[in-house]
Amino acid sequence: MTNAITTTAQRAVSTVRSLIGHALQIVLAVLARGWDTAEHWLLDSKKAQYGISVTRMLIGVHGMLIIAANFSTRYYAFGAGSFWDGQHAYPGSDFARIWLFRWFPFIAASNGGLTFSLIVLFVLALLVALGWRTKFVLPVYGVFFVSWMEMNDVLSDQSDNMLRMVMIYMLFADSSIRLSLDARRRMRSHAAVRTYAHRVAAVRPYNTLLHNLVLVVMTMHVGFVYMSGALYKAQGQTWANGYAVYNPLHVDRFSTWPELADAVTSWGPAVVAISWGTIIVQMMFLPMLITRVTRILALVAIMGFHVGIGFFMGLPFFSLAMIAIDAIFIRDTTWKHLGRAIRSAWQSAVAANPGREARPTAAASVTTADATAATGTAAVAACTCATHHPAAVQPDPAWVGSPADSSAEETTSSAEADPEDAHEASDETESDRASRPESELVTEHA
Repeated sequence: MTNAITTTAQRAVSTVRSLIGHALQIVLAVLARGWDTAEHWLLDSKKAQYGISVTRMLIGVHGMLIIAANFSTRYYAFGAGSFWDGQHAYPGSDFARIWLFRWFPFIAASNGGLTFSLIVLFVLALLVALGWRTKFVLPVYGVFFVSWMEMNDVLSDQSDNMLRMVMIYMLFADSSIRLSLDARRRMRSHAAVRTYAHRVAAVRPYNTLLHNLVLVVMTMHVGFVYMSGALYKAQGQTWANGYAVYNPLHVDRFSTWPELADAVTSWGPAVVAISWGTIIVQMMFLPMLITRVTRILALVAIMGFHVGIGFFMGLPFFSLAMIAIDAIFIRDTTWKHLGRAIRSAWQSAVAANPGREARPTAAASVTTADATAATGTAAVAACTCATHHPAAVQPDPAWVGSPADSSAEETTSSAEADPEDAHEASDETESDRASRPESELVTEHA
C-alpha cells in the first residue's frame, strides 16, 4: 500500500514537472517570437512614413493658423498691452524663466519686435509644413513656438502641451521622409540618392530604430491621454448618466452654433450614445489599434470626436493638434491611395478643362482655313509641351519621395500597366534605397 502511494506521488510530481516544463517552453517560445517580431519591426524599415510626415505638415499648419488668428490681438494678448495681468512680472509657466525660451518675453514690450518675431515664427511654421531643412527648422520652430505660447499662460490649453512634447519626440524621427521638400531634393536624381546613401550608411540602423521608437512613444502617450481622460469622465455624474455632451453645447462660452447644437441634442438616445461611446472609445483606443477593423472604427470615432469638438465647441486648434498626432495611426497604404485619388482627380480636372483659345474679336476678319490652322498649331504646341515637359500636365512624383527621372516612365507606361503597380515603383524612399548596393543604383541609372 505504501509503495503504491509512493509510486502515485512520484507520478504526480513527474506530471507536474512535465507540465511546468512544457509551460516554460511555451512561454520562452512566445517571448522569443515576440522579441524577434519586435526586432524586425524596429530595425527593418521606417514605419508610418506618410503618417509622421502628415503630422509634421499639420503641426506647421496649426502654427500658421494660430498665429494668423492671434495676430490682430497680439499687443493686448501677448505684448505690452497684456502687462496688467502680471504674467510678465510673475510668469505662470516655468518655461518663461528658462533662458532658451526667453526671446518672446524679452521683446514683449516692443510692438515692432513682437510683430517681426511673429512674422518670422509664421515663416518657420510654413517651412515646417513644407518640410524644408526639417532637421534644423523643426527644433528652432519648437523653441520659439513654446517661447511665444508661454508668454501668457492663461491663453494656453492642453494642445500646446501635446505639441510641445510631440515636437521633442519628432526631433529623433525622420519626419520629412515623405511629402516634403527635403525628400524632393534628395530624390531628384540617382546621383543625389547615392550621395545620401553614403551619408546615412553608417547611422541608418540607429536612425531607423529611433524613428520607430518615436512612433511607439507617441502611441503610448496618446493612449495614456485618452485612457486617463476616459477614467476622469467615468467618475463624473453627467457622463455616467449620459447627458454630458448636452451641457457644453448649450453654454454660451463654447456653443458656437446654437441652432446646430439644438438639432444634435434634440434626440436623447443620440446624446447618451455619444456620451458613453466617447468613454468607451477613449478607454479602448490602444487595444482597438491591434486589428484592422477595430482600428478603423477607433480612428473614425476619435476623428469624429475631435472634429465635433472643433466645430461645435469652437476649439479648432485643439482638435487640429490631436488630429495631427493621430495621423500616425493611418496606414501608409491608405495615405498612398488618398494621394493617388487626389492626383487622379487633378489630372481629370486638367484634362476636362484645357486652356481655352483666344476668341477672335468682332473687328478681326478670320477665315475658316486660318482658324483651322491656328487650332492645329495650338494642338501641336500643346502636344509638344506635354511630351517634353511631363511635369506640366502631371504633378511631380518626387513630392512623395521618388526619383524625378521616373516621372516620364510612369507617364508613358500608365496606359499599359496597372495604375497600382505603376505607382508602387515610386514609393521607395531614400532610406530604402540607401540599403541597396551602389552597383545596383548605377545599373538602374544606366
